[in-house]
Amino acid sequence: MKQYCRYCAFCFEADQFRCSNHPDGKQVYMTRSDINRANKCPNYQYSDLGDVETGKQYRPLKGKRAKRINRNLQLFD
Repeated sequence: MKQYCRYCAFCFEADQFRCSNHPDGKQVYMTRSDINRANKCPNYQYSDLGDVETGKQYRPLKGKRAKRINRNLQLFD
């Protein structure tokens, strides 16, 4: 699962978006593009409430299926 600040339990919206549990130990103000960007925050905690703005739940995209290669390799004929 990718981590997005908008689905984190510590991200909230007041006058701006804020992270209350940032690794630096202080509250950090974020822009809309910051919360929509994937990150690797060590304090990330998934929120069951969903997106900060819309409340929609996280649904991962379905990945592309790998093409099956059905070739019979004949090395020594």
